[in-house]
Formats: sequence, structure tokens, C-alpha cells
Amino acid sequence: MERVLALIAADYRRPVGPVVIAVVLATAAGLGSGRTGPMHPGLAVLLGVLGTAPLAVIRRYPRLAIGMVLASNAAFIVFGRLSWSVAAVAGWLVALAACPAMLTRRPALLAVVLSEGAVLLGTAGLNGNMTPWDATAAEGLAVIAAWGAGEMFRARRQSAAERAEAAERMRHLSERDAVARERAAIARELHDVVAHHVSMIAVRAATAPFAVPGLADPGRAAFAEIADEARAALTELRVVLGVLRAPDGSEPEAAPQPTIADLDALVDRVSSTGTSASMSVSGPVRQLPASVELCCYRIVQEALTNARRHAPGSTVRIELSYSGAGIGVLVSNGPSAWLREPGSGSRGFGLTGLRERVAMLRGQFRAGPDSVGGFVVSAVLPAPLQGPAAAAHPAITASASETAHAGQEAARTLSACRSAHVGQAAARPLRDGG
Repeated sequence: MERVLALIAADYRRPVGPVVIAVVLATAAGLGSGRTGPMHPGLAVLLGVLGTAPLAVIRRYPRLAIGMVLASNAAFIVFGRLSWSVAAVAGWLVALAACPAMLTRRPALLAVVLSEGAVLLGTAGLNGNMTPWDATAAEGLAVIAAWGAGEMFRARRQSAAERAEAAERMRHLSERDAVARERAAIARELHDVVAHHVSMIAVRAATAPFAVPGLADPGRAAFAEIADEARAALTELRVVLGVLRAPDGSEPEAAPQPTIADLDALVDRVSSTGTSASMSVSGPVRQLPASVELCCYRIVQEALTNARRHAPGSTVRIELSYSGAGIGVLVSNGPSAWLREPGSGSRGFGLTGLRERVAMLRGQFRAGPDSVGGFVVSAVLPAPLQGPAAAAHPAITASASETAHAGQEAARTLSACRSAHVGQAAARPLRDGG
């Protein structure tokens, strides 16, 4: 009995609807069926229970429950209307009303047609089943009325679902519009605050050599470099503003994005400012996804900026390692040749931004001091070969496991270096870590 009750109530959050109705109707049908009429009392009670009890599982097994209820009540209509109890009639009408709401169109129409056929067949007088014509007409109209009620309920439910879907679409559009307005506001603020000042830097740097008579060549070169960097910053700022103004945050097609191929020019610009920087590439070079190449460029760019800012005069080494699984980036700088006061450099969000970029690409990122007072930034970005490309580069595929192992060794080494640096921090209070 416990298993039966669990099966009946399994699909209901509050089993007080069909279950209670079925219990009440089945009890009334068992007590009221077979008292009069040509049908045997035991058979009438059985048909009465079968014509009401399946309503308890009508939501879980709609076809089976509706079929049993309609078939049992059709037996009353054809062979013994006078043995048909009021409770069984109520169960019959409930099942007919449930047809449009719980069945697909074809089974529902078939159930109604067969029910009307049973009503007409009941006029044949089988088993002494004689009823007046008005009772037959009332039963035929009851079938149509119950069907209409169920159809109205289905239409109202479908209309409510469509209204809810439309409201959800409107809410989504409203949220997108609000996000677009916010992004446009951020773009305007960036343009007004940042672009103006960077533009002034570019103009002043370009015109300064003409305003200072007798300026030496190194000074002119320095001003030219400042102007070039300012123009590059403006170009990238326009890219960011274009992305912010895009309604879905997509990147404009014509927006130039730096790639790994642009790292040589970046290293040359840094080297021209007095910072010793070198780059080495290992592994078979191949084309990577645009997002991965952009992330590699930003990692090297931020690491070089930090080295120039926090460790002036240090030597920077950049290593790129290609493999079948992706690419590894390592940027390390030695200790600064200049003594600086502790805490003289302000903390920014560069490394945090790099960590978020790498996390979006499902890569690994680490940054920290090494054992000699320098600083190391490393990342492993996944970009596996797929399809024919993987088969065409067996050497790359074979080196994937070696690169992963090397990345794990580098991570362990960096962790050990960070621990050693923490232990030596008290002994070197004036050394800047990069």
C-alpha cells in the first residue's frame, strides 16, 4: 500500500487534487453502483471503481487513466445505464474534459468520437438497456460540453504560457537595452576622460622637439617614442570603445587587435627605452585562435610595463613555447639595479586583469617573486589542434604531454621561489621584487 501511495503521489507537489477527487469518487461509485438496473451488482461496483479510481494518476499516465475511465463508463452506457452511479458519471465527465488538456489532438478527438459512439450504441437496447431519448440526448450534449470546457481550459493555459514567454522576451530585451545604455555611458566616460588626455600627450610629444631649440637627438627620439606610444594607446582605446558601444558586446570586425606577431615590435620599443629585453620561441610555430594570441600579447605587455615601472634597469626575458596543447608564456625579470624605498610603487589591477583573461580561456596563470629578487609571470593557454590539423602535425601532438609536464615543473619552481623570497624578505627590506 505504501508503494502504491508513493507511486500515486510521486508527481505531485501537493497531492490534494486528482488523488482526493479519485478517492472520493471511487468510494461513492463503489457504494452506489449496481443497486438497480440489469447489470450484476459486483460487475457494476468493479466498473464504477475502474471508472473513477484511475483519475488519481491522470497527470502521470494521462492516456492510460483516461482510456480506462472512458471504457468503464462506456460499458455502463451500452449495457446498463440504470446501474450507472452519479459518481461514475462525474468521473466520466472529468475524463472527457481532460482529453484536450492532457492528450494530443488526434487521441483527444478519437476519445470524443468513441464516447459519442457509445452513447448512440446505448440506444440499441443491449442487455435490456432501455432508456428514453432525452437521456441519450443529454449524454450526447454532456460529451460536447465537457469537451468544450477542456478545450477552453487548454486555450487559456496556452495563452498564459504565451503571455509568460512574451513577458520573458520583453524582460530580456529590457535588460539588454539597459546593459547597452550602461556600456554606452562607460564608453562616453572613457572617451571624455582618457581619450582627451592621451590625445594631448600625443600632440605635445610630437610638437615638443620644435618648441625646444637645440634639442639633442636622444631627446627627439624620446619625444617621438612618447608620441608613438600615445597614438598606439588611442588606437587600442578606440577598439575598447567600439566593443563597449556594440549592442551585444561583440568585437567590431574592423577593429585591429595585436597578435603574437606584434611582440617583436613591442620588445624593440621597450629595448629602445634602455630596458634590456629579449624573446625566444620554442616549438613548432602555428596560428592560434585570436583570443589566445591577444591574451599572449597582453601578458607580455603587462609584464614589460611592470618591469620598467617596478624594476628599472633589470633584464627581461620572454619565452614562448608552442605545443599541440596550446602555448606557454614566461616573462621574468632580474632584480632592479636601482635601490628604491619599500612600497614606493603603487599597486594596480594589471595582474588581476591578466588572471581574469587567462581564466576565461581556461588556462593557468601564476605570478610572483623568484629566489634572486626578480619577478616571474607565467601562463599556459590551451589551444589544442583539432581534426586534420592534428594529424598533419604529429610532432606538435607528440610534444603536448612534454609541454604539460614542463608547465607543472615551472609552476612548482615558481611556488618554491615565492616561498624562498618570503623567507628572505626580512633580510632585504630595500630590494624591490619586480
